[in-house]
Order: sequence, then structure tokens, then C-alpha cells
Amino acid sequence: MNIKEEAEQLEGWTLEDEKLIKKFKFETFPEGIDFVNKLAEYAEDVQHHPGIRINYSTITVVWTTFSTHELKERDIEGAKATDEIYI
Repeated sequence: MNIKEEAEQLEGWTLEDEKLIKKFKFETFPEGIDFVNKLAEYAEDVQHHPGIRINYSTITVVWTTFSTHELKERDIEGAKATDEIYI
């Protein structure tokens, strides 16, 4: 399975211009920030960082390899880890 096919198998993620994008909704602003903090810890641990947009209780996460503007296996792994953090 190639990287694009693998990306298309991720539940709830949209593949757009070499980017995996997903919105996560929370009951409150602090719950969303807690999620962002956990995601930041993961990103620091693996030294690969997503784009994160905070809009009150909706957090949009974007995984791509920003240095090369292409989707790589690390981005797929990041998306899967993001889903695990959200649970």
C-alpha cells in the first residue's frame, strides 16, 4: 500500500495538497488545550510537529512534512497518534 492509499484509510482525516487534516471538537476550551498539550508532548518526543489551529473548542490538526511539502510515513504515524491521544 502506498502512502496516499494508507492516508485514505485513516478515519475522519482529509487528504488535501499533501496534508492530512482533521478537526477535533471538545466540550470546553480547557479540554481542547489539554489535547493540544498532549499532542505537543508526542510531537516533541518524535521530533515531528503538526500544524495546530485552535478555534475555541475546535482544534484542527494538520500533518505533513513541512520541509519538503509532501506526505510521508511519519505523517501517517502522527495522525494515528493524534487519534489515540483524542480517545
